[in-house]
Amino acid sequence: MSEAESTVLAVREVYSAYYSEMGGVGAAPEPQARKPATEGKVVRFQRPAKPRPAPLTARAAGGLGDRKSVSAFLIFAGMVALIVGFKFLAH
Repeated sequence: MSEAESTVLAVREVYSAYYSEMGGVGAAPEPQARKPATEGKVVRFQRPAKPRPAPLTARAAGGLGDRKSVSAFLIFAGMVALIVGFKFLAH
């Protein structure tokens, strides 16, 4: 038995077991094959790609730091301050 035939047989067995578990009476009906979509009748919409902003000259030159790293540093410093303050007040 080829792999394709065994796959078809396994799918049919699982389908008939599911049909009987869901209360189906008798043999499970054969599932209808999907109809292929015709390319001529299908309309596909695509959004135009958004243009990327040009890099700032100060950022490209390294004059300004990355905003995300500054905010991450401030969050870290705030957490350290809270932990130190908690330990100070707990003793």
